[in-house]
Amino acid sequence: MEIPDSSSMKPLSRPELFDFEGVSMVHYFTDNWEKVKNFQARPDDILIATYPKAGTELADNLPTSPRLIKTHLPVQLVPKSFWEQNSKIVYVARNAKDNAVSYFHFDRMNMVQPEPGDWNTFLQKFMEGKNVFGPWYDHVSGWWEKKQTYSNLLYMFYEDLVEDTGRELEHLCSFLGLSTPVQEREKITKGVQFDAMKQNKMTNYSTIPVMDFKISPFMRKGTTWVSYILDLLYFGNDAPERQTSQPIYMRVPFLESCFKVIASGTELADNLTTSPRLIKTHLPVQLVPKSFWEQNSRIVYVARNGKDNAVSYFHFDRMNMGEPEPGDWNTFLQKFIEGKKVFGPWYDHVSGWWEKKQTYSNLLYMFYEDLVEDTGREVERLCSFLGLSTSVEEREKITKGVQFDAMKQNKMTNYSTIPVMDFKISPFMRKGKVGDWKNHFTVAQNEQFDEVYKQKMKNTTVKFRTEI
Repeated sequence: MEIPDSSSMKPLSRPELFDFEGVSMVHYFTDNWEKVKNFQARPDDILIATYPKAGTELADNLPTSPRLIKTHLPVQLVPKSFWEQNSKIVYVARNAKDNAVSYFHFDRMNMVQPEPGDWNTFLQKFMEGKNVFGPWYDHVSGWWEKKQTYSNLLYMFYEDLVEDTGRELEHLCSFLGLSTPVQEREKITKGVQFDAMKQNKMTNYSTIPVMDFKISPFMRKGTTWVSYILDLLYFGNDAPERQTSQPIYMRVPFLESCFKVIASGTELADNLTTSPRLIKTHLPVQLVPKSFWEQNSRIVYVARNGKDNAVSYFHFDRMNMGEPEPGDWNTFLQKFIEGKKVFGPWYDHVSGWWEKKQTYSNLLYMFYEDLVEDTGREVERLCSFLGLSTSVEEREKITKGVQFDAMKQNKMTNYSTIPVMDFKISPFMRKGKVGDWKNHFTVAQNEQFDEVYKQKMKNTTVKFRTEI
């Protein structure tokens, strides 16, 4: 499939935020809703779920398996076929403060997101849950609760991935049932480090024309990170040509996306001949197509602390022309706090997926902070969840390849090929740090955020780290 040429495309106009089944959305994620809702999951599908900018990317006729699919949907909006097929799901959560910062920068550069305004404006919206895909609080807690009842859900934390990528890779392999040798895991761990992905055009989203990379880099979130880790775990050896010829968003479809400049997420996912399919979503848990639950699909959810998530989301909205205009930082933050963001409040997103984890055993809930802290460790966790038997060498290779700097420089992972991104505003992969929120939040904003956080998250057991 040909990579879109952003230079020949007309600029997109910023969409308006509106309520969709109780979740804030923009039309780019609902125009194709009937197909999203009725999407047919397969038992071996792997859905990667997260709140936007918390730590998550489309392929046509690829001879690989399983399918990897990404989403930002809250748990209640996930297509039911994923549950019916008992698909494996990986959810990545990030602490709210870092998540807010990341979301802010994402909105700044993403023209398919509403205008974020300044940082203070965005933070207020974030705290109120007025973001695409709904409140962060509901998102992370919703997925967490789902985890308690759905065994095929791995709930990961961005902070854990940062802390020890190798460890989290082991965890992921275990969940997926992958037996990867040590050398392979080490290779993957290295390849998915933030700096490596940020430089990689196949992972940094620099090929997407709706992103304005002049405003901010794209590479700042855990979903992209985990998407790349999973792709390397399953297909790094069998189809190495993918790493240099197919951008990450063409290998891991974004389920609910419906931009006119590229094929819809459902179309690309349906055309995947991979098994398992890797699919990405930002949907809150209640909007996930029911087939994922019915098929008992494995799901990986990546959560990030709300403060860093807000900052990342702000910079993303600035450069993403598919997001509503973010405004300045203060304007954006107010919207984030109020939950007036695409995909709804951060609070509902992370807590919704967290609750789902309690009842759905095929859900792995990961934390962005854990990925930063120890990428290797988190890769181990991922392997364990997936049932992958990877060698130490393979895991080390993956851990190295997914480091932030490597991904940021990699055109196949930095989203520089996506026409809705304006990289003149900000790169897709910006910093990938835990605690960057401290460079954005004022004392007053921090106090306000903490107060709202205390209220919104009082009924969930999910805990986030805002520094490591």
